[in-house]
This record gives sequence, C-alpha cells and structure tokens, in this order.
Amino acid sequence: MTYTVAVTLRARLAALLVLLAAAAPAAAGPGPMLWQERYFWDALLTARDKLARQQSDPMMIPVMNAIAGQIAQQVANLKQIDAYVKAQSANLRYAYGQPDPQPSLATILGNFKTLTTGADQVRQNLYYLTARERMASSQALQDQGMYKAGLLILGQIQQLQLTLNALYYDTLAVRNLVLQNRWAEDRFFVHEADGLMRAVVYVQDSVFAVYNAGYDLTIRCR
Repeated sequence: MTYTVAVTLRARLAALLVLLAAAAPAAAGPGPMLWQERYFWDALLTARDKLARQQSDPMMIPVMNAIAGQIAQQVANLKQIDAYVKAQSANLRYAYGQPDPQPSLATILGNFKTLTTGADQVRQNLYYLTARERMASSQALQDQGMYKAGLLILGQIQQLQLTLNALYYDTLAVRNLVLQNRWAEDRFFVHEADGLMRAVVYVQDSVFAVYNAGYDLTIRCR
C-alpha cells in the first residue's frame, strides 16, 4: 500500500513538471505579440523604440492582458507546488515513524528534485514575462485601457507574492523537519532539501523583477 501511494505521488509530481513546462510563456504558442517581438535585435531597435513613443503598437492591450494571464498561470503553478510540498511533510512524518525509513525517503528524495525543477521553471517563466513587460514599456503611452491592463498585471503579481510567501513557509517547515531527523538521512538527502529551499527563495528575485517591470509599464500608461 505504501509503495502504491509513493508511486502515485511520484506520477503526479511528474505530471506537475510536465504542466509547468507546458505553461511556460515561451512554449504556450505565439498569442498576441508586439511588433518588436517579431524581430531579432538589430541596429534599428533604438529607432523603433523612438517611433513607439509617438505611436503605440495596436496589440499593446491584448499583449498586456496576455501577460496578466500568464502571471496568473504562474500563481496556479506555485499553488500546485505548495500543495505537493505540504504533502512531503506528511510523507516525512510517516517515513520517520518506520523501522526502516530509507525506502520512503528515497521516494521523497525524488519528489524534492521534481519540486526543485518546478520552482526553477516558474522562476524562468517570470523572467521571460519581465522581458515582455520591458519591451511593452518602450511603447507605452498614456491610455486608460493600457492603464487598466497594467493594474490587472500588478494585481496578479500581488497574488503571486502571497502564494510565494505561503510556499516559502511550507518549504521551511519541510526543511526543519529534515534537519530534526538527521539520524534517518544521509547528506545527499539534506542537500536536496536545501536545494528545494534555495529554489523557492530564488523565485523571489524573479517576482521582484516582474513587479518592477510591471510597475514601470503601468506608470507609463497612467
């Protein structure tokens, strides 16, 4: 029974990783795009930015709404990661109560690696969205529709930060549980627990980046 539950959890975590990769903005299909995004960087980029300050791309509002939706997807991704992190606390308590915790800990070790990869994927997605916001800022004009779209982006980032806060505390609880039971683990297990903690903390940098870019974009549209 324990083996079946462990295999099922691992399968769900693998499915989560596939979902996170599929949810990456770069892999989500073209969708609405600014005309600047259709070109590689070249010597004319500065000239195009100057022109954009006089006439905005007609796709600005659809792109800004799409960015807000993609940030909302990252909120959902973090919530899923948080749910699986909480499950690891229950799994660890069960493992530590067994005469031989090693089989269960081996499964949990794999879960830590999958969750770390998932957190890294969210961080990369947010940096990608930061780049899109910066590019949109170069074409932002004072426009009520753009301003409302910018406020929508900031609202999603607020939810992102709140979700990350919850994930941080739940991950910290898992790490503390691991450190309190070193008798049952080897150094590789502790290393993976620390790696998951670092991955979650590093997401904060990308949240700051996407917020700063979103704030700049919104103010330019005000």
